[in-house]
Amino acid sequence: MPLFSGHVTEIILGPGNKNILRIFPVERIEMLYTASVSVLEKVGGEMKLYYVMRSHGNDVVIPDQPDLDQYRDGILTWKGFRVNYLGKLMRSEAEEWMRRVSAEAVGEDVVLVSDEEDVRHCYRVLLAEMMMNMFSGQMKLRYMGELRETRGSS
Repeated sequence: MPLFSGHVTEIILGPGNKNILRIFPVERIEMLYTASVSVLEKVGGEMKLYYVMRSHGNDVVIPDQPDLDQYRDGILTWKGFRVNYLGKLMRSEAEEWMRRVSAEAVGEDVVLVSDEEDVRHCYRVLLAEMMMNMFSGQMKLRYMGELRETRGSS
């Protein structure tokens, strides 16, 4: 563990066999993650959470309820759901939300949380991928994927 937060330390043998402590600043790159509510409860760490679910104040990036219902009822395919949802994310209010949260993910670890268990068909992953596509070239944003229960355990 570094002696100084945000720095790498190195002790070398100097002239006269005396130890010399060298300290190098390290740029910390914070990450963007996604997680289901059930996994999040089992994962530790200091992270800023954004619940991308109804009634959590992030409705501009939540799929429209009819699309969710039709997808869950098998009326709308995943491909059709994806097209509709990505179209919603192209709206200016969604873009503004994604830009703000992406900027926060450059300064701290951010997790997009929903109640969907199936990562292969999950809108929080589509949201994270859209944020990467739109803003990773402008910011030092890194999407690290889905949090797992094993993160942080030793």
